[in-house]
Amino acid sequence: MTPGGGSRPFRTRWLGRVRYRDALALQQRMHAHAGSVSEPQDHLLLLEHHAVYTLGVRASMDNLLLSPAEVGADLVRADRGGDITFHGPGQLVGYPLLHLPGKRGGGMADTVAYVRSVEDLVMDVCRDLGLVDVGRLRQF
Repeated sequence: MTPGGGSRPFRTRWLGRVRYRDALALQQRMHAHAGSVSEPQDHLLLLEHHAVYTLGVRASMDNLLLSPAEVGADLVRADRGGDITFHGPGQLVGYPLLHLPGKRGGGMADTVAYVRSVEDLVMDVCRDLGLVDVGRLRQF
């Protein structure tokens, strides 16, 4: 939804199994294209990755319990927050590419609040599906 209650196109695409670097390159191209259109479009890319560890800006190799070679995984530095994340076959990954409005009074969107709201939504859906042990671990 847009701030006045209107709606804009929202496109969901199933990409199948995609290497992390290829999915990242697609997102970067879509982001670059978004700046050249007059009407923002929102997208949700659904896919699964080949085995990969992604390293966020706070990644510590001490937290890598199995070497990439042991599990046949790529190791990729990612321009995102957080530590180490594993993605692999059979794991559904969703990448929302959304036009987020700025904070009231101007400024960048509140991405932390956005991420928390997505997490809450996913946990609510899991509970609705009958999964009872759903929640955050410690501060995560």
